[in-house]
Amino acid sequence: MTSELLLLLSKIGPMMLLPEGLIVLALLGASVSIGLRARRSTVAFVMAALAVFWLSAMPVFANWILGTLERQHKSDPATLPRAELAIVLGGGVGAPIPPRETPELYDAADRIWYAAHLYRSGHVKRIIAVGGQLPWDELPRPEGDVMRDMLITLGVPAAAIEIGSTSQNTYENATEARSIMRGPPFEPALLVTSAAHMSRALAVFRAAGIPVDPAPCDFRSNSRRVGHILDWLPQAGAFAMTSNAVREWLGYYAYKWRGWL
Repeated sequence: MTSELLLLLSKIGPMMLLPEGLIVLALLGASVSIGLRARRSTVAFVMAALAVFWLSAMPVFANWILGTLERQHKSDPATLPRAELAIVLGGGVGAPIPPRETPELYDAADRIWYAAHLYRSGHVKRIIAVGGQLPWDELPRPEGDVMRDMLITLGVPAAAIEIGSTSQNTYENATEARSIMRGPPFEPALLVTSAAHMSRALAVFRAAGIPVDPAPCDFRSNSRRVGHILDWLPQAGAFAMTSNAVREWLGYYAYKWRGWL
């Protein structure tokens, strides 16, 4: 089995445990039940699909489950330590593809802005940006190259940036960053990634022997009180938040099972 196939399976497998995967499985079950004329099973599968959808798409639930990840690491500039460098993980930008002439900014593009902010504020002296591309993406440039361009646009000198452009997941991010750093012993670093991703990333980097402190960004949940009826009605953005949180929890325990944490 090729490494590309293994990577593809590692991406597809967990999808069946995400809300959208569970809904598809429930609807497939309903379809089979209809064919077998099993009315009770059909109703049960349809109700299960509706329940998973409604729960996952409620802002009150999405905010809670994503918060279980994001609340583990606070973002407080007053207590954030200074370090030799910041390591910023990919997943936030994509290379321009015609007709786009500029980089595509994804939800996690905050990572690059925050890394540049840490440099400009004097918290770090250098930045390592790590991010490759998946084999099936067929992008003209790896993400590490695009991240460097974005950092320069945001005011970071090219001489202060080092990149890794071959890693395809968080574990490979850590091994690639380790190969770039001057060590061992390794210099203290701030790890920059999305708040929901921080627990897994932090554990992976520390397991690799890299002394990192969390510098989370890209917070999406909030601590506001729930009181409006709209907080209990399905919304597309809330569904995406729930899916992201479930994916991250699955990733954490999958990495733990593989011994990467």
